[in-house]
Amino acid sequence: MNLIELSRDSTVMVMSKSGNSKGTGFLISDEHVITCFHVVAALSVQGNNVNWSLYNDIEIALPSGEVLNGSVISVPNQQDPTPLTQDFAIVKLKSKPTKRYQTVELISDKKQLNVGDESVFSGYPLATPGMVTHRGMISGFDASGSLIFVQASINKGNSGGALLNEQGAVIGIISMRE
Repeated sequence: MNLIELSRDSTVMVMSKSGNSKGTGFLISDEHVITCFHVVAALSVQGNNVNWSLYNDIEIALPSGEVLNGSVISVPNQQDPTPLTQDFAIVKLKSKPTKRYQTVELISDKKQLNVGDESVFSGYPLATPGMVTHRGMISGFDASGSLIFVQASINKGNSGGALLNEQGAVIGIISMRE
């Protein structure tokens, strides 16, 4: 399977009617999806505190159109706020899809990323009636190396999409644009 097909076949739409939220996610197994935490939770800032509340009606639309319910299993807490601070969520599907889809693997920490490397991501940007796929280029990193800057068209609704390297491994999660 080529990189574009892998990106599209592993990408899902993540929705919550109660939260009026729509974003993107990607399959890492038959029953697990990764997306952004801000797609599956209401966030508010009061002073130095970030308060959040998970949406209780998470739906995952698969590439075929099949819609399954899901629940967030990576909940931040005092001991481990990582899902909130790194803006990711793992959603477990409440039932298995009727069809098998491609899944993607997270890159190992040993892989070196370089400015100029090509990347691909798919998603459901708002106001677009379907999935779109983009090629991009890694254009830089923040000082800590935890943020990857990508030269590509990223819009609201792309949040939660898998940023894939040329080998088809997940090197990041689309979470914001500037």
